[in-house]
Amino acid sequence: MDKEIEYMLKHLPDDITDIKLRLNGNSDTLALVRKIIDAAVNHLSIKAALLNDLKLATTEACTNVIRHAYKFDALKYYDVEIKISEKLLLIELFYCDPSFEPDKIPVPDLKKMNEGGLGVYIIKNIMDYVKYTTDPESGNVSLKMVKLLNSKDTEA
Repeated sequence: MDKEIEYMLKHLPDDITDIKLRLNGNSDTLALVRKIIDAAVNHLSIKAALLNDLKLATTEACTNVIRHAYKFDALKYYDVEIKISEKLLLIELFYCDPSFEPDKIPVPDLKKMNEGGLGVYIIKNIMDYVKYTTDPESGNVSLKMVKLLNSKDTEA
């Protein structure tokens, strides 16, 4: 499935909706991100449960940047790019975290429910494709999240 999604990402339609945001490391921006996701997919009439999942995954990703990479520093900024077509929703985050190593994200023990530590797990269970790319020299990180959309996702 990953190769199919990567092919789709390389061949996005010309009429794709593209939204770009620059947000600071303050958690107050999370409500704005949720509202933008809601508005961005409104024309697709996506089922409420899926819309809530998409907002949750995006909020978890942004929260990880704000909390772990930026430590709630409102003077640091990260970028969010949202691309929407009839077939997919692509959400990308771009930020700086020189110490981040995606391969070292622990798999949570679901038998021990602790506060926090479930963000990446939630994202991977909601989205169809999740890929981190890091540049060790610059510390730049990109997170690409894709949800494939089809007719069963839209309300009848």
